[in-house]
This record gives sequence, structure tokens and C-alpha cells, in this order.
Amino acid sequence: MYISMRCENRRLLAHRPVAFARNLCLIVAMFALILAFKSPAIAQVTIAQISDTHLGEVHSPHAAENLRQTVEMVNARHPDAVIISGDIGENPQEWQRARQILKRLNAPIYYAPGNHDVHSNDVQQYRSVFGPDYYRFQVKGVTFVVIDSQLLGNYDKFGLQSLEPMPSETETEGERMLAWLSRQGSGHDADDQNRHHGNGEKESEGRERDNAHQSDDSNHGGNIVIGIQHIPVFRAENLIPDPKPYWVITEPYRSREMEMLHKLGVKHMLVGHWHVGGVFEHDGITWHVAPSTSRLLPWSGQLGFAMHTISPNGDVKTEFVSLGTEQ
Repeated sequence: MYISMRCENRRLLAHRPVAFARNLCLIVAMFALILAFKSPAIAQVTIAQISDTHLGEVHSPHAAENLRQTVEMVNARHPDAVIISGDIGENPQEWQRARQILKRLNAPIYYAPGNHDVHSNDVQQYRSVFGPDYYRFQVKGVTFVVIDSQLLGNYDKFGLQSLEPMPSETETEGERMLAWLSRQGSGHDADDQNRHHGNGEKESEGRERDNAHQSDDSNHGGNIVIGIQHIPVFRAENLIPDPKPYWVITEPYRSREMEMLHKLGVKHMLVGHWHVGGVFEHDGITWHVAPSTSRLLPWSGQLGFAMHTISPNGDVKTEFVSLGTEQ
């Protein structure tokens, strides 16, 4: 009997390493599964960008018709969200007409103002219709930061060789926006500027739809941050041959904005203003310029819009879609 017990003990001891290895593998697998569920899984994101629609501009007689066609073409591509990157219309009445057309989009809309929307002394008028002119939002784990480029310079007059100073009230608004932007890396929005407005005919309906979209993504704090504004910070010589300061953000705001964008880890900016589609790299950031839907300029290629595909690692691939019309 003693010999039998010794044999049984030896058999159990021989199996212990195997059992331990099995349990260790099971623990490691469970731990990896927990980490996978806790980590923010960023899926591929598709964004449509519509820019420079210019409803009501005398040089853009077919602006509304082109915007309706754009809405149909965007809906056919089923984006996760749509960005309107400025120069929406020439006055509040045209803003409302644009919103009536854009409400037919099947995806949430996020607005950024252009220099035809916000001038050096009337930002409150824009806010009364569209809400905040600078804010952040998330789509499937990707964070987007909307900046009001019209608070970074006076773009009221086109032909000047140097920009005029901003009124003191607008300069104060610009400082407030830059202070807000500098805090965005903290992971919260102390100024409650992370609201946005939707595409419903009634403002309350639009807010309900967009707030639902916001809450779905607010707990997926990914580290991909993409900026949106109307006026680019730098000039691409192959896209915009006109050297006027009207076309870009100038000093002293240029350096200050770029410093904050780098601190936020922004690698891609979605912009408009030039009425020509193109992509260029400058100072560590890739600038994706959307074409206009309403009016060709001497250097423009075609009217259209941009489709951006954002990969899980933060790369952005841009396709320019032509409306097939020259007016």
C-alpha cells in the first residue's frame, strides 16, 4: 500500500506542471480579453466634407441647385458624419435656405464658420443660428476639433496686402477661443463648447439627434485628433498661387495655433476657402482642402466635395468627388 501511495503522488506531481501551464494560459487569455474590451476600439470612419456653398452670392447663381445635388451624392456614399467647412451663405436668410437643403442628409452635420459667415464684428449673429462656432465632437472614437478661423484675423476685405486689425471685442473672442483650444488636451471641456447642431428642420429636433450621436461616442476617448477650420494656416503654391494674406492665417495667430495643434497631436486638418481640392503637407500636418460646390476660381479644377476615410491608426485618405458641372 505504501508503494501504491508513492506511485500516485509521483503521478500527481508529474501532472502539476501541465495543469499550471494550462491555468497560466487561461489567465493570460482572460487578461488580454479584458484589455481588449477596455481599450477604445477605433473603427474606420468616413467623413464627407462640403465647403464654400455660398448660397446667395451673385457669382454663384446655381449654388442652391448644386447643394441639392451634393446632398444626393453624399447620401449615396453613406458617411458617418458630414462637415460643412464654412462660407455657407451670404446672410441669415441664405443660411436658413442652406439648412433646409442640408436637412436631407442622412448623417449628422457639424458646421464650421467661414469668412462669409463670420466677419470681424458679427460672430454673435452666426452663433444665434448655428450655435457654437468652435467646439469638439467625436465620431466612432475619433475626436474632431472645430476652430473659428475668423477669430484669428480680419478677413473682411479681399484685396489688401496686409490684414487690418480686428476690433477689440473680436480680438477678445479670439483669445478666449485660443484659451479653450489650449485646454482640449486635458480630456474635458470646461467651457461647455462641445455642443453641435444637427440637420433637423426644427432646432430642438436637430439637437436631440446630434446629442444622441455625441453620447454614443463620448466614452470612446481615442487619441486620434483631427482639426477643422475654414481658412488654412499655410499656403500650398500648387493650389493657391495668389499671395494675398486673405487666403491664410497670418502671424501672430499662425504660430500660436500651430503650437496648440501640435500639442493636441493633430496630424490632419480639414479646411476649405480656396475653392480647389487638394492635399499638401506643411509643418508636420497634412492639410486636406475641400473644393467649392458653388463657384470656380481661376485656379479651381472642378466643383465638388471631399470624402475622407480615416483608418484605425489615424491616417486620412481623401477622395475628391466632382459634381460634373462648371457652374
